Amino acid sequence: MPTEQTYRFRAKITLYSTDMGGRIKPVHSGYRPSFVFNSKKHYSGEILLIDKDILMPGESSQATIRLLPARTIRRNLKANDAFTIAEGNKTIGSGVIEKVVLHKA
Repeated sequence: MPTEQTYRFRAKITLYSTDMGGRIKPVHSGYRPSFVFNSKKHYSGEILLIDKDILMPGESSQATIRLLPARTIRRNLKANDAFTIAEGNKTIGSGVIEKVVLHKA
């Protein structure tokens, strides 16, 4: 029986600009989009911005990402893995993992 995976990692994230299909409004710490790691499955999580209060479309920032526990998430997420940030089926940004802070099975 598969166990649920929980991830918390530090990443550099970029929100796509509005003219490139991104959001119109900025995001704040606590924002809860979906994250996609080279698959069609979306995983719920939360963005906690580092050294910023808000992130405007078209900007980049360091952030801590907390993924909610999931049984189907890859067990080997690591530094330099890329991901996309989504709202429903709309891709609004991307990121690269810098360091996995917590990995629990």
